[in-house]
Amino acid sequence: VVTAPLKSYWNSLALNKSENSDKGVEIAFLGTRTGLSRTKLFVPTDQLSNQDFLTAEDKEGVFNADHFPLWYKRAAEQVPGTFVYSIPFSTALENKSVVLASTAIQLLDDRKSPIVAAVGLQMKLEYFQRKFWTACRQCTALDGKCIISCDSEDINCYLIDNNGFILVTEEQSQTGLFFGEVEGAVMNKLLQMGCFKRITLYDYQALCREYAGSSDSARTLSDPFSVVKWLLTELVIFLLEFNLYSWWNVDLSVKAQRSRSKTMMMPCDTEYPAFVSERTIKETTGNIECDGCVRSFVIQQIPSTNLFMVVVDNKCDCSSIPPVTMDPIEIMYNESLKCDRLKLQRDRKKPESCHPFHPEENAMECGSASRLSSRLAVNLLPLLAATISR
Repeated sequence: VVTAPLKSYWNSLALNKSENSDKGVEIAFLGTRTGLSRTKLFVPTDQLSNQDFLTAEDKEGVFNADHFPLWYKRAAEQVPGTFVYSIPFSTALENKSVVLASTAIQLLDDRKSPIVAAVGLQMKLEYFQRKFWTACRQCTALDGKCIISCDSEDINCYLIDNNGFILVTEEQSQTGLFFGEVEGAVMNKLLQMGCFKRITLYDYQALCREYAGSSDSARTLSDPFSVVKWLLTELVIFLLEFNLYSWWNVDLSVKAQRSRSKTMMMPCDTEYPAFVSERTIKETTGNIECDGCVRSFVIQQIPSTNLFMVVVDNKCDCSSIPPVTMDPIEIMYNESLKCDRLKLQRDRKKPESCHPFHPEENAMECGSASRLSSRLAVNLLPLLAATISR
């Protein structure tokens, strides 16, 4: 409350400065464990790439009594002094094209070091990618030239986070995808080497598609009850055809119709994988045998971040190896387990007593709606008007 009036003042100073001439960094923000948050704008509000961030519409990015934003929790879970980079997830059709970077602030104490706050900034994705490609072209050689760089057509460069999602790649359409969907062979090798570990998560409130069976004649003839039902239906239709209207309107042409398979959403249980990097892995290389050739790759952790740079040799085709996806899979239960699950589902306990009223409530009618009635003059007015018109 005390520092709230200063927010507009510091924002006006930041907007007047020319240090952020390329408008790459848009917002700097701070959030404390107690829920105090402050933001600093470097561009006008109407020029923000993600205008919903840290607003009332952003339900996942604001503080409340029982919720910490995702950028705060991810920064607190990392090693102190580590910056966490991520692309905000959005189910909307428009692409936000921003990157969030946050880090935790610790209170240094002799006995404990609690997390008291988290600071970060929001920048444009294009600005972040441009900085990354510029840094990749800088080498420690005397002439400053690189023997091989990401500009080469023989290699593919990726920048992924600790959960395996792509932040920077040469193909813009792959940004935000899971690395295993793009490089399935490399992701499988990283799992075998222990660079990433798979964690199985469960969703007990999922919805699965269930396709209704077809209604063709081959299926119905296998059931004698269906045959009897069909005969009775045809008999009723045959009797209904004996009317005069059908004699003048006889249409013997019938068009075949394709049977429509109905899709229904049914509650089910699903499991899906999640992937987390191993913090002890700093740099490693690997080889993958694919259809008579060997594909090499190298992965290296970027210091003080949750990011990894992966360089893959693309001269060997490994498309025969299936990708690693995060698609949910329905858990199929047997009949006995289904019955056990239904027995374990406890119904909500109803109240032991009924409370239709309270003793302190006044039972007298407060309004006069019950006494509303039409007057006699209003009822006789239409009759009088009808008599005069005659």
